[in-house]
Formats: sequence, C-alpha cells, structure tokens
Amino acid sequence: MGATRAPVDKTTRQDLILRLISERDLGTQQGVAEALADEGVEVAQATVSRDLAELGVLKVGNRYLALPHDPGSAGIEVLPSFVLGIVPARNQVVIHTRDGTAGAVSSVLDRVKGLKILGTIAGQDTVLAISSDDEAAEEVASLIADVCRAKTRPAGNVE
Repeated sequence: MGATRAPVDKTTRQDLILRLISERDLGTQQGVAEALADEGVEVAQATVSRDLAELGVLKVGNRYLALPHDPGSAGIEVLPSFVLGIVPARNQVVIHTRDGTAGAVSSVLDRVKGLKILGTIAGQDTVLAISSDDEAAEEVASLIADVCRAKTRPAGNVE
C-alpha cells in the first residue's frame, strides 16, 4: 500500500483517477477508491462517484473508460452512429465505418483513456487500431462493440 500523503486537491485527485483508469482494469467505484488508497489518497465512494461524473468517465461493460472533453472534437458517443463493423485480427482491430468518418472514429479511439490501443491509422471508411497483443485487441473490439450496442452509462451513477 502507498504511503499516506497530505490531502490532495480535486484536480490532482481527478488526474490520478484518469491515470489509474488508463493503467488498471477498474470497473467499480469501490475499485477506484481502493486504487486511490494504494496511491495514498483516501476518499469516500461519494467523492469517487462525483469525480467520475465530472470527468465524463463511462462504464463500458465491466470497465471504466474516460474521454477527456476537447471542445469541437467528436466524443465516444459518435461510435454507434459511425461504426459499421469490428473485426479483431491478432493484435489489431479493423473497424469499418461509414464513408468519411474513419478519421473521427480514429481520433476518438486515440483519446480514450484506458483503451488498450497503441495507435490507430484511418482511411476513408476503415480504421486500423493496433494493440500490444491478441488479448488486448480482443478486449478493444469487445469494448467498442459494447459502446456501439449502447452498453454504456455515466460512471457516476449508483452501481
């Protein structure tokens, strides 16, 4: 367990939450609170709930994902409208999109914290997402499919 530190401010705590979500498979508010405690930050579950909601973290399947909001940029909510098909292929995922939307899908995937993608390449109607291994690619394909089937919800809701 990490050493106890002085209380951290909200911005530092929320930055830490985003880092932890990107590094670990976290899917419950209690899990996030425990991960924070491992880092020496003690918080109540209600605080975690508020932080997740403010950060725009989504629960996708059994995992949290975060997409920082960049004004003028597409968000994860565009995936169901743009993605037509998802095919994992070894350590890669081929994502077929509506004509002209691959760039937007690629941009969204590159910005999602916690998604096990090393990078993406976009054409006109296809995105190639590259993961570190076959298992990570399967997970990426599954998470994208969950988003496209609307199996997402704001993470700040009661679990």
